[in-house]
Parts: sequence; C-alpha cells; structure tokens
Amino acid sequence: MPPDTCHDAVAPPAPSLIQLIGRQSLFLIGWACFAVGTVGLFLPLMPTTIFWIVAAWAWSKSCPRLQHKLYAVPAVGPHVRAWMENGTISRRGKQFALGGLSFGLAMSAFALQDAPVLLAVAGLPQIVAGVYVATRPEV
Repeated sequence: MPPDTCHDAVAPPAPSLIQLIGRQSLFLIGWACFAVGTVGLFLPLMPTTIFWIVAAWAWSKSCPRLQHKLYAVPAVGPHVRAWMENGTISRRGKQFALGGLSFGLAMSAFALQDAPVLLAVAGLPQIVAGVYVATRPEV
C-alpha cells in the first residue's frame, strides 16, 4: 500500500506566545476602533470611516471574518473596502474629510491664535493629512 501523502506532510509549527499575543492585541484593537467608529455614527464631527479602516486592518490580521462583516455595513463598508483593497476614496468622502480637516484647522487657529507654536504643532498634522487625502485616487 502506498504511503498516505496527506499524513506525510510536516505539520506547521504551533504559533509562539508572541504571535498569539500579537493576534489577540490586533483583535482587541479592531474592536476598540470599531466601537469608537460606531460612536462617530451618532456624534457630529467624530469620524467613523478612519476608525473602521483601522479596525478592518487589525481584523485582516486577526479575524478576517469580522473584516468581511465590516465590509457588509451598508453606509460605510464599501468605503472601507475601497480603501483597503485599492487605496481609493470617493469624491464625496474626500469632500467630507477635507471639510472636517479645514474646520478643525480653523477652530485650532481660533483657539490658539495667541500661541503660534501650539498652533503649528496642532495645525501641521491637519495640513499633512489634508494633502494626503487630496492626493489619493478617487473611486
């Protein structure tokens, strides 16, 4: 009788403790970002999509089933999927993102007008994020 090729293969090594901890950490990060993004559905000016993109990334490494469930959410899921798979943003998404960043920069300028160093520290990341979003391809 010929040897059974299914059982002759070497079993993959068991994941190390570090790998298990990393996977569980990503799983929890995914849930935390999903929760914060969900709050953003109900609070004005609280972003949803960016947190759900981070959740999708974390779940892609730890629990792909949850990543695909996130893609199925009607209002936001297609945008998350477009970013994760193609790195694209819809025109409307860009407009909302750039509008929110502009509003945040204006509020920072108003609140920190007497502290130009703090304004630079607060405003520079918003400007960089705005340039990044504006230069991403559209769907």
